[in-house]
Formats: sequence, C-alpha cells, structure tokens
Amino acid sequence: MRNIKLLVEYEGTEYAGWQVQDGLPTIQGSIIAAVKRLTGEDVILNGASRTDAGVHAYGQIASFKTGSKVPPYNIMQGLNAYLPSDIVIKDASEAPLEFDPRRHSKKKTYLYKILNRSFPSALLRRHSWFVFKPLDVNLMREGARHIIGEKDFTSFMAADSDALHSIREVISIEIIEKGDGLIEVEVAGTAFLRHMVRIMAGTLVAVGKGKLKPDDVSKIIEARDRAAASMTAPAQGLFLMKVEY
Repeated sequence: MRNIKLLVEYEGTEYAGWQVQDGLPTIQGSIIAAVKRLTGEDVILNGASRTDAGVHAYGQIASFKTGSKVPPYNIMQGLNAYLPSDIVIKDASEAPLEFDPRRHSKKKTYLYKILNRSFPSALLRRHSWFVFKPLDVNLMREGARHIIGEKDFTSFMAADSDALHSIREVISIEIIEKGDGLIEVEVAGTAFLRHMVRIMAGTLVAVGKGKLKPDDVSKIIEARDRAAASMTAPAQGLFLMKVEY
C-alpha cells in the first residue's frame, strides 16, 4: 500500500466546493472518479482544506492510499487525462503512510483578490470581488494589523461552522496594490475557520470605505460575535495558495 500526495490547482466556479456532496459536482468527487478510472480503486481522498463553492486553489494538497504500482509521474499524467480542464494535478509524489494533508499542515496561505475601480472586468469576474467605491488601502493595512496573532476569531467564523474551538493564529497579513485597481489580501496562518478569510476581507473593505475605523477591527475580534463583523466577501475572490508542512 502506498500513500500518494497530490498538488492540485482548480478553478472552483463550476463546483459546490471541495467536499463530496450527493448529486453535486465537487473537486474531491472529480478526483476520486479520476483515480477510479486510472487504478480501478475506490479510494478515500483527504484534502488540506475544505474550500467552499466557487473558491479556487493554486496549491491544494490531497492524498489517497493505493495498491497500484503506477509511478507518481504517471499518476499525475493519468489523472490529468481524466479530469476536466478546470482541475489540474500539478505534482504527485509518495508520502509516508501516516501523512494526512489536513492534520499535518503547519501553515496555510490564502489570497483574496479585490478589483477596486470604476468598471468591472470581463476576465476577472470569476476571480475577484468588484468593489466600485474607492478604498483607502492604508486604512485597510492599519486595520489588518489587529488581525495578526493567536486570537479567538469567533467574530470571523461562519455561523454554521463545526469547528471544535475558534482559537486560531494568523501569522501574517499583507495588502498589496497590483495596479489597474487590483488589490490582493494575502493571509497566512496555522489554520482557518470556515469563511474566516472572506469575513476578514469583507471587514477590511468596510474599513477601506470608511464605514469602520481601523481600531474597530480589534473591537470586532474582542466581541466574539459574528454579527459584529462585516459581510462575508464573495467566494470567487478567494484562492488557496499554499500549504506547508
């Protein structure tokens, strides 16, 4: 028996998220079906992050155990032949049998893209949040400083989250102006709650619009109440960039 580790890239627009759901197209379900066609096996596929419907990934990590002797490179090539074009296996390698992509991860990095200008983009409409009102990026950066550290992020947790606790550590958060109205919010942490990065993005946009003061971010965290934070930013702007072990 071998444990095969996959590096996966996907465009999540057409999917109901990572996790298998009856009757709905999912990333996990698509890869499991491709493995079945390649090896004839019904496998359990574990992922590092259960991304939501419409969320994308440059660097999702997944793994499955197999009795197949197909070399990792051929597994990558074979799966790509069976997968739809919006899901790509970028690498396949052998990992220790005990390796679990989710439990063993040490750091995850997410990117949230905001398009802030007077007109939308035909090309970025599936990959960013179009915000018409001008944003003060410096105010957003001031607000973001309050997010860094190990804190109780109940205020940035989806109401239907099944997390056992809401303590998480945000290692870094950067807000980068890329030009032509594109703003990227890059957040790295040890782990994240459901909708956490999207609620952070929504709250920082509220700061950028002047609806909240930068110091209000600290008060929102201290409130430990989802209703204290701003809207959940749309799914299409979120990307899972990298998982580190």
